[in-house]
Amino acid sequence: MKIAVITDSGSGLTKQQANELGIYYLPLQIIVNDKMYLDGENITVEEIYEFLRNGEMPTTSMPPMGIMEEVFHEIKKQGYEAAIAIPLTSGLSSTCSVMQACAKRCELPLEVIETYTTCNIQRYLALSAIQLVKQGIELDEILTRLKDSAANSNTLIMPDDLQHLKRGGRLTPLAAALGGLLKIKPILQLNETSQGKVDVFDKVRTASKAQQKMLDTFKSANLDETYTLTVLHSGAPEAGEKLKELMQESFLGLDIYYGLIGAVISAHTGLGCLGIQYIKKVKGL
Repeated sequence: MKIAVITDSGSGLTKQQANELGIYYLPLQIIVNDKMYLDGENITVEEIYEFLRNGEMPTTSMPPMGIMEEVFHEIKKQGYEAAIAIPLTSGLSSTCSVMQACAKRCELPLEVIETYTTCNIQRYLALSAIQLVKQGIELDEILTRLKDSAANSNTLIMPDDLQHLKRGGRLTPLAAALGGLLKIKPILQLNETSQGKVDVFDKVRTASKAQQKMLDTFKSANLDETYTLTVLHSGAPEAGEKLKELMQESFLGLDIYYGLIGAVISAHTGLGCLGIQYIKKVKGL
């Protein structure tokens, strides 16, 4: 069976990177001062950080309908018999449901992997999917392996403030209520428990205590070499490096990916956000 793999720019991949890997790519939209950009195509994460530093308030939207329809028609034209989609979690975006509608119109069987999150976990699952496809693994087995890993993952984030997330409507009511509390450092979660929504995990008084709580939470998950970890930041390299060092000290010998929170997600978290993720490695990879 010829199987296509699709992801969106929430994965942190650029269109060029996805093309080189053989992954079909859907760019989420970023709007700044009434100008629309395609994430991963004509705007970079560094440019979004600069907009944020200048006080701009970017907004985001799902990939343009025309591009989605074009991608699905191309997949069908190339003779693919099915497709696996690894989109930004449905808790944050309607991309998933619109992809399903496009696939139905093209009469293309589509299997969607719910990531419950975004960023590097989404990227890891997309890269794993294309590797398994290239290995010739059967569709049902690929889906089983990807879903098992997605179900054994977690994302914790510590935004510098909640104003961007609150303005964008990406918080649960409880999390949004914390936005008005002074001297509170909230830890937010995106995972299967929160169904991919940004929800409150805990709240502490200082950033250092918040980071320690995040690390302790990951330690309690008994992570070993069968997991891969991630440290991300949005325009806070010093804090990001420090958190990476703490992760390396806490999880000796484990794979730790370090990078930037992507453009679309940074538009909602604002600058100064720190995040950590873990996911169980996909079987056979």
